[in-house]
Amino acid sequence: MNSAQKICMIVGVGFAGIGLFMTLIFLFAFGKPGAFILIPLMFVVLGLCFIVTILVMLHNKKMIRVHGEKYTAKIYGYVKNTSYMVNGRFPLNVKVHYFDNYGIEREVILPTSISGGADSMFPIGMTIDIYEYNGKYSYDPASVRGERLRREEELMDNKPIDPEQLHLIAVRCSNCGASYKAATGYASRCPYCGGYQNV
Repeated sequence: MNSAQKICMIVGVGFAGIGLFMTLIFLFAFGKPGAFILIPLMFVVLGLCFIVTILVMLHNKKMIRVHGEKYTAKIYGYVKNTSYMVNGRFPLNVKVHYFDNYGIEREVILPTSISGGADSMFPIGMTIDIYEYNGKYSYDPASVRGERLRREEELMDNKPIDPEQLHLIAVRCSNCGASYKAATGYASRCPYCGGYQNV
C-alpha cells in the first residue's frame, strides 16, 4: 500500500468512524431523530466509499501478482511521471527491460511512487521480478537482487531501434484520454499530458 492509499484509508476510516459515532448518538440521545439521521449516515457512506475503493485497488494489484506471468527484468533507468506532482516534485517511475516468452526484448514503465532520493531508489542494473496480467504490470520490491541474466547485455545496451521491427498501434492514454500512436512492446510517453503507457 503506497502513501496515497494509506492516507485515503485513514480518511475513509475517520469518516466512517465519525459518522457511525454520530449516528449512534442521534439514535440513543434523542428520541426520534427523523431525517437528521441521514447527515451522519452520509459520512458513513462516504468513508465506506474510500475504504472500498482502496480495497478494490489492492485486490487488483494482488491479482496481477497471483495470476500474472512472472518475468525477470533488469532495471534500466528512471523516468519522471509529469502527469502529476507529489510535494512539488514529479514522482519517478522505474523503466525495466525484459525478455518475453518468445525471447523478444520488451520495455515497461512501473509506477513506484518514488519521489526521489538515493535511499528509496532501486540501483540501475539490478534484477527485479515483474508480473504481467491482462496488460497490467506489477513488481515485487523485495525481489531486487544482483543476479546476472542470460543475454543481459542486450537488455542493458542503448542500441537504436530498427524502425522496420516496430509495430505501431493506436493507444488511449489512461491519464488524459488522448489517442496517439505507439510501438508495441515498449513504453511510450503521452505527448499531451506526459504520462507513461505500457503498450
